Formats: sequence, C-alpha cells, structure tokens
Amino acid sequence: MKENSKNITRRSFIERTGAVAAGLTILPGSVISGFGHRAPSDKLNIAVVGIGGMGNSNLRAVKGTENIVALCDVD
Repeated sequence: MKENSKNITRRSFIERTGAVAAGLTILPGSVISGFGHRAPSDKLNIAVVGIGGMGNSNLRAVKGTENIVALCDVD
C-alpha cells in the first residue's frame, strides 16, 4: 500500500504563509469583511457646539453615519 502524503518543508511553509499574509494586508477591508459593512471603529465621534442654523443641518447630515457623543447649545 502506497501512502499519498506530501511532505512540506519549513521553508515552503514560511514562504506560503508569508505570501498569504502579504496578500491579506494588500486587500482593502471591504473585500475581507464584505461590502457595505463598516466597522464601529471607522465611525467618527462627534461633539456639536452651537446647534442652531448651520449646526443643525450639519447634525442631520451625519446623524446616521457617525457617532454623536455630545451636544451643546448656549442660550
């Protein structure tokens, strides 16, 4: 009976794992994690001071995409 096993050397193992690791660092995160997925760490933490007028429209523009952590409006 003949065994069909491939012997892998330490050198070829290191070459292959190095190539895979290099390939993963070159790919953008959207390819690895899936399209449309955004990691929580990719969101900005925003504090808004002065919410009247332009600040209010800026706040509405980012409320679904960024983390709003503080609001302040002086009367």
